[in-house]
Amino acid sequence: MGDLNTAPAPIRAFHIMAKPAGAICNLDCKYCYFLSKEMMYPGSRFRMADELLETFVKQYIEAQKVPEMTFAWQGGEPTLMGLDFFKRVIHYQQKHAKPGLTIHNALQTNSTLLDDWCRFFKEHNFLIGISLDGAQAALSR
Repeated sequence: MGDLNTAPAPIRAFHIMAKPAGAICNLDCKYCYFLSKEMMYPGSRFRMADELLETFVKQYIEAQKVPEMTFAWQGGEPTLMGLDFFKRVIHYQQKHAKPGLTIHNALQTNSTLLDDWCRFFKEHNFLIGISLDGAQAALSR
């Protein structure tokens, strides 16, 4: 029998924002502070390797002690990784998901590269944030 004066262990949950393309973006918005960060990593391809992607997904899922979790994808511009990258995301999430775990995905994008992505996002219930000011800022240069 447990000690009645001991508080229950807190639920372990945390949130990570993944930037699989780093600071790379297909726009050059004059207000963006993040684009200059690419100079900090000379020689980088700024693309999350597939092996690292699976390791990240697996470890992030294992570390969560909650019934529901979210993967947040941002950048730079995460859609520069290509649709196949996000298909692998879903594959690895399904492969490593614990029974009863609900996994959500959220993606922040400037939306300029979206074409046949939308069906995929709908099919997998992605929450999509679109930075409309990014396209306007890039066009106004």
